[in-house]
Amino acid sequence: MIKLVIGIIITVACLLAAVWGIDLEQIKESFQRANYWTLPGMFALLYVFFWLKALRWRMLLEPVKNLSVSQVTPAMMIGFMGNNILPAHLGEFLRVYVLSRQFQIPKTTVLSTVVLERLFDIVAILCFLGVGIYFTPNIPEDYRSYSLVTAVVICVAILVVAAYLIWTEAVIGLFRKIFSYLRFLPEKLTHLVLEMMQSGAVGMASMKSKRLSFGIIWTSFAQWAINGLSIFVALWSFDIQVTPLAALVVLGVTAIGVTVPSTPGFFGIIQLCFWVSLQGFGVSKSDVFAASIYYQLSQYIPVTLIGLYFSNREGLKLSQAEREAENELEELEGIDGTEATLPETNG
Repeated sequence: MIKLVIGIIITVACLLAAVWGIDLEQIKESFQRANYWTLPGMFALLYVFFWLKALRWRMLLEPVKNLSVSQVTPAMMIGFMGNNILPAHLGEFLRVYVLSRQFQIPKTTVLSTVVLERLFDIVAILCFLGVGIYFTPNIPEDYRSYSLVTAVVICVAILVVAAYLIWTEAVIGLFRKIFSYLRFLPEKLTHLVLEMMQSGAVGMASMKSKRLSFGIIWTSFAQWAINGLSIFVALWSFDIQVTPLAALVVLGVTAIGVTVPSTPGFFGIIQLCFWVSLQGFGVSKSDVFAASIYYQLSQYIPVTLIGLYFSNREGLKLSQAEREAENELEELEGIDGTEATLPETNG
């Protein structure tokens, strides 16, 4: 209940910040001027995005069980539907439950592939954010000054992930020692990070294959490039004149923003992230707000409907889905009551 209240407060605060200084008439005019013929293209890009995501998940799972893209897609879409309508990012644990039940794969193994997904997502998103900040023409100097920091973070993230992939146990041991000195960090947080790293080690088998490693890397970057293109198309639909590189900045900021606790669907968070990313480009705030709604709904509605379809096909009712996701979360928390969650990325 506390998490729900905090999420509602954050969502309302972000939404108010996103609409501050504009009125309903301005937003209405933005929607009236928009070009909605781009919607089929938005849906096509969304299809490619999730096809790439399913392809990557299949490759991560291949050493454990050789599944097809069509076989992993139902569990994946049920999970993303869960993130859209269930609190606390329970969709991630829901897809672990569904795939494990469908193909008799240990839940810890499925979870490990989801953890690895997040690691590759973080690296890809940071890279695109850095490229967007550095190369976007006419970007404010305040933005460009962050590019060096972003580049350092990217390099560190890549090095950490590479070391984790090569010397898994040694890296986990190092983090355990570091956390022992950082006593100001919440114990639940440090325990969670170590548990996620340990779970991720279970799914490392796919990275021992050069073919799979290459496939996992290129699909990670390709899917977020597609997502960035979707953002650009949404902005273009509302006559917001920015380059695709600026859309990569929006992508990076939004992906970071949705990790903040909020209500399901990330409404309010995404709207504020769009404006924070674009306010230095001299664009209309009402147009940016409207474009963010267009982008979000073009993803939220089809993903939720497709997830509900697969959920119904698998005989999984919403009440049961939430209960099973909560059960998975409780199992992962363990008997010591440590809270578990996964960092979220938009889409």
